[in-house]
Amino acid sequence: MYIFWDNSNIHYAGLDQVLPMKEPNVDARLYRTYFKGILDLVSDGRKVDGISFAGSIPPENDLLWRAVRKLGIKPNLHKRAPGMGEADATDHLLQLDLLRLFADKAPDCFALLTGDGAGYKEGKGFLADAERLVNSGWKFELYSWETVCHGYLRKFAEDNGKFIRLEDYYQNITFIKGGRQAVPLKQP
Repeated sequence: MYIFWDNSNIHYAGLDQVLPMKEPNVDARLYRTYFKGILDLVSDGRKVDGISFAGSIPPENDLLWRAVRKLGIKPNLHKRAPGMGEADATDHLLQLDLLRLFADKAPDCFALLTGDGAGYKEGKGFLADAERLVNSGWKFELYSWETVCHGYLRKFAEDNGKFIRLEDYYQNITFIKGGRQAVPLKQP
């Protein structure tokens, strides 16, 4: 299986949309994504042949990418352009890796961690690339916060693979710095 992880989409959707619903009295500055919990959820004991994880370069004192590297993930990082967000560049890095998978590997299973379905009408974006892979025999799993998942992307996953609601695993994939710890997933 191959994993494509849009960190900004997963982290900021959890922070901005899910945290206020699940833990409304928690200071948002203390919210953290628990990378090991997400990796355990997605891999579910299966062999992972590759992980494409994209994000922007954080401040030098940020421990974020060190935690990711400890899991054996080599993040694909880029510099944030002044005054611009990371979403477009991050998306393009992951989409390029999706297309390389399509071109270079025999069909297997791929998991996409995002809720972003933008660009589909132009034949671009995660949904268009997922469609290409599924049409060539790949199995598809989508892991997303339901509250922010693009409707067409979700429907495509439900009709052509699996849609996994991250809200159902909130306690396993997030923690509060100095407060609530993540609850380990129960493995089969």
